[in-house]
Amino acid sequence: MKTIEDLDKVITIKEPENDKFIDIVSLSDVNTTMKKVLPLLICKQIYDKKKQIRNKEKYLNIIIDEAHNILSYTSQRESETWKDYRLETFEEIIKEGRKFGVFLTIASQRPSDISSTIISQLHNYFLHRLINNKDIEAVERTISYLDKVSFESLPILPTGTCILAGLSAKVPVVIEIDKIDDGFEPYNKTIKPTEYWGSPQHHSTLRNTCPVY
Repeated sequence: MKTIEDLDKVITIKEPENDKFIDIVSLSDVNTTMKKVLPLLICKQIYDKKKQIRNKEKYLNIIIDEAHNILSYTSQRESETWKDYRLETFEEIIKEGRKFGVFLTIASQRPSDISSTIISQLHNYFLHRLINNKDIEAVERTISYLDKVSFESLPILPTGTCILAGLSAKVPVVIEIDKIDDGFEPYNKTIKPTEYWGSPQHHSTLRNTCPVY
């Protein structure tokens, strides 16, 4: 199977290291299939291990960034059986994991692509600005903690602010997120084309690409 061949390229089996405070797994260099398979295998393994240990003094928090790539309920690259198993695994973690000390934190710009069962089981939400109608509808359909005023403000939230809703807040509240200190922020700022319009490089690009009529 091609999936097994792809796994051989990215997985190396070796002796386990001592417990670490945090482990970071980057999927930036793997193909789309592995972006769904690897999180399933890793999370299933550490979840089952935590269930067996049952140490109440330690907890496990699984944080999934760009969760729409991993927890999506639509997929053209995997069978229905494999997709169901993937979603059922994460749905079990979010529904049953708390009693074993396992918690799930997800971050996504496309909530409409994530399983509604997973979204509805979350206890706290930090909702930044949403523009896409499908994403807004998904939030309205699955999040019961949001009132009408907060829901209607989602498309117009300023940059750097979000709505906190859930068990940690008695009512939805708008909060401002502190900026990350210089040197630690990710390289993800939006490029402003107008800042480069006067540069020689920009004029050179225009000369090479603009058609002549």
